[in-house]
Amino acid sequence: MQKEWNIIFRTNEMPTWDLNLKDMKTYKVGIIGYGGFGQFLHHWWDRLEQIEIVAIADTTAGLKTEGNCKLYGSWKDLLADPQIDIVSIVTPPALHAEMACAAMQAGKHVLLEKPVAINLLQAERILKVQAETEKIITVDHMIRYNPIIHSLMALSEIGALGKLRHAAVHNYAQDQALPAEHWFWDEKVSGGIMVEHGVHFFDIVSALSRQKPVEVYGTSDQRNQRQRDRMSAIVKYDDGLLGEYHHAFSGPGFFEQTTLHLAYDLARIEIEGWMPMKGTLKALTNSSTRKAFTSLPDWKEISAEAIGCGSDDSRPEGWGAAEALSEEKDSVKAGGIFYKVDHIVSGSFEIQRTKAEVYGRCVQELLLDIIAKIENKEHELAVTLQDGVQALRTALLASR
Repeated sequence: MQKEWNIIFRTNEMPTWDLNLKDMKTYKVGIIGYGGFGQFLHHWWDRLEQIEIVAIADTTAGLKTEGNCKLYGSWKDLLADPQIDIVSIVTPPALHAEMACAAMQAGKHVLLEKPVAINLLQAERILKVQAETEKIITVDHMIRYNPIIHSLMALSEIGALGKLRHAAVHNYAQDQALPAEHWFWDEKVSGGIMVEHGVHFFDIVSALSRQKPVEVYGTSDQRNQRQRDRMSAIVKYDDGLLGEYHHAFSGPGFFEQTTLHLAYDLARIEIEGWMPMKGTLKALTNSSTRKAFTSLPDWKEISAEAIGCGSDDSRPEGWGAAEALSEEKDSVKAGGIFYKVDHIVSGSFEIQRTKAEVYGRCVQELLLDIIAKIENKEHELAVTLQDGVQALRTALLASR
């Protein structure tokens, strides 16, 4: 029985799959790697109907888990368990490729923690094995499931924002939970900051712009031989977008902050939080596009002003005769493109949930997405394996 899967957008709600769970089998999930994030996944996936976490693989002695899960000391033993349908791989990145390929060859579908791998040879092997086995696999770029990102993608698709010209990511993370001996600092295990963490933001910008990187420049600094703790990159995309990325794991938790600035032809947007939670928007609109901003979570229009598009008011008094902004009435010109607009509006948006709830719902949506693909091969994943590989390729170039 073929089922229909539709994404629903609700103000103040996470996007959710409109699932017809009747007659759908219960999917049995095994988790490889049971550190903090593995436990987080277990906690949130246990709340889903038709999902059963049946096995955990981890080398930690004396491990305890929720429910009646089987506990395996070897991930290979978990893959040999015939009842498991989907394997979630939540290990340090250097192990991803071997485990993902083995899981698919064992007949399992795979939800792979980001990054997809730590080098392109590993990534190409995963692509090859997926093509051979035809198993479903996706990568945990869960921020694509965030309702703010969902709404901005939809607004971009209908042209409400114009072209995206510039994106700037500033991520200031604390390093108090990352002692010098932590695997995060070993680039042979983690791939480094851009690979282990920066891939999230390379992926978000690609999703928002629908553009692909063509040039990447990176630089970095390190506090000692082991800890390369600050990295920056400039990325040029194939349709003119320029992206800036700065990631630092070098400060106290008091200053932990992530911001994403987006400069479109018709809008300026600032988003706060590595898991986006709120932001502000200022945009040139018309009657149609103005209504579309209500798709943003808890959208509040703060101000709206009719604009006169006949002259350029940006130059100071005494500069001389102002040049005409537009050859058409009620339009502005940006990047050589004329846009029909009549108002400038400012507003704010915010997800009325805790960060833990938003994070949890995103990983739920990720699992439901892969199940939708298993049930219906025509379903399009929000995040594909190819998306994960593209983000990795950009991160590797930025890390050179």
